[in-house]
Amino acid sequence: MTDFVLGIDAGGTKTLGRLQQRSTGRSWQLKMGSASLTNDYNNAAATLYQLISNLFELAQCTGEQVTVVAGVPGAGNLQLRKSLELHLAELCPNLWITTDAKTSVYGANHGQPVVVVALGTGSVGMRLEANGEERQFGGWGFIIGDEGSGAILGKMAVRQVLDELDRTRRFGSRLAKAVTAVIGTDPANILSWLKNAAVNDFSRLAPLVLPLAQTCPQASTVFKRYLVDVVELIDLSCLEVDLPVVILGGLAEGTIPHLPERIRRNIIPASGTSVDGALLLADKWLGGELKKTEPMF
Repeated sequence: MTDFVLGIDAGGTKTLGRLQQRSTGRSWQLKMGSASLTNDYNNAAATLYQLISNLFELAQCTGEQVTVVAGVPGAGNLQLRKSLELHLAELCPNLWITTDAKTSVYGANHGQPVVVVALGTGSVGMRLEANGEERQFGGWGFIIGDEGSGAILGKMAVRQVLDELDRTRRFGSRLAKAVTAVIGTDPANILSWLKNAAVNDFSRLAPLVLPLAQTCPQASTVFKRYLVDVVELIDLSCLEVDLPVVILGGLAEGTIPHLPERIRRNIIPASGTSVDGALLLADKWLGGELKKTEPMF
């Protein structure tokens, strides 16, 4: 039986890992950059390999001594997940790659029934029911989904600003001035930015919208569209169940006060993080309480 458990929470902007020694209670933590399989597989694989290697070195342990559970965006894609498992197999043979939605739902309420909606670079809904059944909602990625995410909010902000230019021939709003400070004002520069922009580039524009939503009509328009998407994701995730709701992610704090009362009254604070959920899954897997399964859609 392995003496160490490692929980990893990968994300569109950062990746966190916590290694714990079961016999002594000692722990080691590290933070690295983004690791999303769908956004950039090669970067994700390299980041996770380096994170795990560094933690093993800190704890002076080997892969055979560690049970690893990693919640990774894009792990719902079987081909990408299998590729990552093969990439990491020699480093850590006792490995479970799952979605970050799964690790979040187990961490949010200590493994008890709950609905979790994550509003970060991407977005996803996940619920853990009383019978142990797990269901995922959304999480299809930036190209076709991720409504209610930072990346889509940033994309909507750019679209709103370009619409303003088309209508008025200038960047006059406070939102336009904030966005064009990043993407430029010259059409050639804007087209170049759009051509090269990655998911994280759009997501970095999201924080520009929220502070302006109460004072800038253009930002307010974008924020209201974003809220519609968030409410739809929450309602879908809560369909046919009566469970507490946890809202996670970088946009959660700025979003929750604007949600309808019927949703806010069911919201509870998270009792743990995605890393906590990964460690809980590792303990349950190690103890034979859980098998390696993925959520239903």
